[in-house]
Amino acid sequence: MKKKSPTVFVRSPNIFVLCFAFLIALGLLAAQFRPVAVNAQPDEASPTSVQFNENFDGVTAPQLPIGWTTAVTGTTALPFATVTNRPDTPPNSVYTNDPAIISSSEIVSPSVRIGSNLPKLIFRHAFNTESGFDGGVLEIKIGNGNFQDILAAGGSFQTGAYRVEPLRSDFENPLGGRRAWTGLSAGSVANPTFITTEINLPVAAYRQLVQFRWRHGSDRVFAAEGVSGWWIDTIQVTNDISGENNNAITIPFTGLTSPYPSEINIANLDGLVKGVQVNLKNFNHTSPDDVDLMLVAPNGRKVILMSDVGGTNPVSNLNLSFDDTATASLPDDDAIVDGSYKPTNFEPNDDFPLPAPQGEPTGAMLAAFNGSNPNGAWKLFLVDDDYGNNIANAGNISGGWNIVIQTSTNLINIPTIGAAEPYPSQVTISGLQGSVTKAVVTLKNFSHLAPDDVDVLLVAPNGRRIVLMSDVGGNTEVGGLNLVFDDAAANSLPDDEPLVSGTYKPTNFETDDVFPAPAPTGAPTATTLDALNGSPANGVWKLYVVDDNGENFGSVAEGFSLDLTTSTSACAFTITPTGQGFPITGGTGSFTVNMPSGCPWTASTNSNFVNITSGASGEGIGTINFTVQPNMIGGRTGSIVVTNGVFSQTFLIQQPSGCPFALGNSVQNVSASGGTGTISVTAGAACVYQAASNVPWIQITSASQTGNGTVTFTVLPNPTTVLRSGTITIGARTFTVNQAAGSNARRFDFDGDGKADVSIFRPSNGTWYILNSQNNALSAAQFGISTDKLVPADYDGDGRTDFAVFRNGTWYLLRSNLGFTAVEFGAASDVPVAGDYDGDGKADIAVWRPADGNWYVIRSSNNNLQATIFGAVTDKPVPSDYDGDGKTDIAVYRGGANATWFALQSGNNSVVNRPFGTSGDIAVPADFDGDGRDDFAVFRPSNGTWYFVSNDQTGNFGARQFGAAGDIPAAADYNGDGRADIAVFRSGIWYILLLGSEIVRSEQFGLASDAPVPAAYNRQ
Repeated sequence: MKKKSPTVFVRSPNIFVLCFAFLIALGLLAAQFRPVAVNAQPDEASPTSVQFNENFDGVTAPQLPIGWTTAVTGTTALPFATVTNRPDTPPNSVYTNDPAIISSSEIVSPSVRIGSNLPKLIFRHAFNTESGFDGGVLEIKIGNGNFQDILAAGGSFQTGAYRVEPLRSDFENPLGGRRAWTGLSAGSVANPTFITTEINLPVAAYRQLVQFRWRHGSDRVFAAEGVSGWWIDTIQVTNDISGENNNAITIPFTGLTSPYPSEINIANLDGLVKGVQVNLKNFNHTSPDDVDLMLVAPNGRKVILMSDVGGTNPVSNLNLSFDDTATASLPDDDAIVDGSYKPTNFEPNDDFPLPAPQGEPTGAMLAAFNGSNPNGAWKLFLVDDDYGNNIANAGNISGGWNIVIQTSTNLINIPTIGAAEPYPSQVTISGLQGSVTKAVVTLKNFSHLAPDDVDVLLVAPNGRRIVLMSDVGGNTEVGGLNLVFDDAAANSLPDDEPLVSGTYKPTNFETDDVFPAPAPTGAPTATTLDALNGSPANGVWKLYVVDDNGENFGSVAEGFSLDLTTSTSACAFTITPTGQGFPITGGTGSFTVNMPSGCPWTASTNSNFVNITSGASGEGIGTINFTVQPNMIGGRTGSIVVTNGVFSQTFLIQQPSGCPFALGNSVQNVSASGGTGTISVTAGAACVYQAASNVPWIQITSASQTGNGTVTFTVLPNPTTVLRSGTITIGARTFTVNQAAGSNARRFDFDGDGKADVSIFRPSNGTWYILNSQNNALSAAQFGISTDKLVPADYDGDGRTDFAVFRNGTWYLLRSNLGFTAVEFGAASDVPVAGDYDGDGKADIAVWRPADGNWYVIRSSNNNLQATIFGAVTDKPVPSDYDGDGKTDIAVYRGGANATWFALQSGNNSVVNRPFGTSGDIAVPADFDGDGRDDFAVFRPSNGTWYFVSNDQTGNFGARQFGAAGDIPAAADYNGDGRADIAVFRSGIWYILLLGSEIVRSEQFGLASDAPVPAAYNRQ
């Protein structure tokens, strides 16, 4: 069902929402006037001009003054007549009785022209009628209309109002059921006395001819006790004025008046001029055609009020009012009579000598003053231009003059060129239901010296816009027009013909109009008001007014009004789908807006993790594209709201918890000896998390955290001979820890306590001597001969290094758990390269054959033979776990001035080459930094310095001076901290630098001819 909104009258920038806003505005204006002779300042007691006055004293009772009429019904009722027994001002008042019969008596005034500045009717009356049953009312007839009660016509009482309760109607009073004056006015029933009734006349009566009718009605039962009836006296119609000068203006037979000019000073009026009326009191002249009269505003704007009018017809005591809204101009040759007239000038080249401002009049209408500051001296320049020197043609304005200035704090002032002030004029509408289905716009009290200069743009709350008028009306001055814009109008505004008040289609004769910022840029939405259909009625409506020529000015004195028709169903819509879920990593999405054609919509989101990537507005069917950001906090729900300005549809977006969102890395390799580690965590500021381990050998050492942070943990030594893995869970994220097998961390650990033992092989007797780190006790084993090659390793996977030698292609193993065995594998010229190549926690028997570069490995996990070509004949084999995967990697060291390491990494089967070392260096690969990967390292006997570089992305380089020429390097993890320590063997004395603690340890163990076991795999 369509609902039509109430008319909204707009006086930008303030809003008067009800139709009686104009009355309120005038009521406020009335409080700004104060009566003074020449200077005028606003006060609560505003100066007034009496436009009509009747005290009934100019006739002999019982006669009525000329123009007054009376009528009566009822046999004993009296018609109104003048009486002398109870006047307010002697000698007369008018009177009718209050009989005890059904009767009606009335008195009707002559026609009275009403002003436009808060006109009032004031009269005195006394009455004594049967209370609640008999009484009197006041009625008004406006123009050619019918008589109606003063309240029904829109008037209101200031003082002396009707009684609240209506007259009884059950005894056939003709006025029964109406509110009225009834009972006793004042005094006593024996002596009723007068009261004052003051009435604000209705707006509909402004500038109109009206008649007043006082009616008395009685019923068929009783009359009032005592002296009864209704007496009326001292009737006035007044109009508020802004200021007056009561000094007479003397008009000579030729030349300047005295004074010249006559001035009225206005002060303290708020706002700008929106209307001016000038009233001459008692104008007299024998030949008014000689008189030229010009009004000049404080800012110098000037208008000719009359010039060369009335011919040579003498006038006496005329009261003339000059008002743009008057229906007629002054006559050219006919006699002038009292009345209200438009400014009239039959000879446009009148000369007003100094101090009058020179040049052409600003305009021909009083509207030329609109937009001016009202405060200051308003000057009336009057000249008699009878150059025939007829001394008989003279006159005066004996009662002086007054001025009525209507002001507005909301006027739209149009300059000679550029944007109006304010720009834009705007109004906020609220409380209407639905979308606009029809809009009618009114410019109220439009004036301009050249309307063709004016461009007007209306913008709806949703940005839709149309040009209401542009380049219309030619250059003919207009004032006080009400221009209504309605698509249903029969006509458009004229291009060159003068504008008149009326209803028109929006009209634009030049489509390239420019409206400067903050007006929206681009072409108007359309050329008709239908373009606003579908817009939300509620919100800020803006009117942009521009003058595009630099010569003339104007105003829209009473702003603009909107008459909006709305519908709650015209732009109903849906969205599909209505929601979507997203992973924590976010993503993109879209949905469709199913809107009727022509209906606009906008989309917005208050969810800070949702971004609209498509256009956020449109009309009809459309698509919304959006992105959802990754989630670093708990589960969350977002939304995109689509609205047509009246109703909304919500698209829901759901995303699970991303707390925490991401880890700096997902895996870490740790040496068999264990150690500490860190995990960088990316999380939202509100994300609270606590890491948890799924295995006992990984221990979390950090507390619960919020936001970005770092989780710390400790990995215990691996007591097993196999690679192991565990996980750390942080919210929904998982971090994996891989720890190398225990055997790889226990090279040269004969007692299985996780520490390398100081140990030697004595070739002279084939005996191994071990200083067990577990209890610092000596142990010995006779195994091998002087020419054997030492190949100590954990061949049975029990975590202890086994005694082993390689002799002419045969391996002899004395295993700590499985006992002795001998394996024929290799040739006498092969180089033994034992190591755990398959990662099963047991050392594999392996040889490198320099002649063809082949590596041969018996894999202990399945007893299969592995053969790999890698290296050149002059290379030195340096197998070790360079990638930290728990498997020994095939590698060679190619010595010389530019020595290079080549390693075939078992983790990804890729080859790493690293230039590192020089001639004379001894290759000593080991894990010196404890990261679970063996480092490329050399010992340089020439300066006793160790050099090492890590095999990772950091490529950390280190150098330590420890040892001297002739020392045998014997690097191993002597303290079990997962890092190989620097050590040298010097003529039976061991010197060990424990890395990390930087403690230097020395041991006297062995003879100069002994071979240190940890040096078994050194290559040079």
